[in-house]
Amino acid sequence: MTTIRLVRADTLPENINYRDDGCEVSLSCLACPLPICKFDDPGWLQRANRQNRDDAMIRARAAERLSVAEIAQRFEVSTRTVHRVLKQDREGVRQAPDPDQRPLLSVLTLRKRSPFRAPAPLPRIWPPADRNDRDRVDRPVLVQTA
Repeated sequence: MTTIRLVRADTLPENINYRDDGCEVSLSCLACPLPICKFDDPGWLQRANRQNRDDAMIRARAAERLSVAEIAQRFEVSTRTVHRVLKQDREGVRQAPDPDQRPLLSVLTLRKRSPFRAPAPLPRIWPPADRNDRDRVDRPVLVQTA
């Protein structure tokens, strides 16, 4: 007979009081404006922040006629970063920010769909696709014994 040891009720995850401290984006996780948590896809938030910073650098250059060194000092980046952003804007390589741009897969959608691809279907084995293949199929040969 197997006995199960009793555990305290407060050790189970259902009975834990989680603290909702939030982060620098929001004071509470439950009131956060982000489509997904920044800890689920940290690259997405970094890209959005970088895009906003680059837009602000371009606006500062156009409106205030700041030099590259002044822009670098204001945004606390290197002069090389400022040159790269201004060059991309000049050549039209920079993509305009998309307000509806979201991460590729939200954690909330995992309940609705799988993040895994469906496997490729197996090739058809039987019946053969054309008539010539049917003629080449090995058929059992009946052997009569005397």
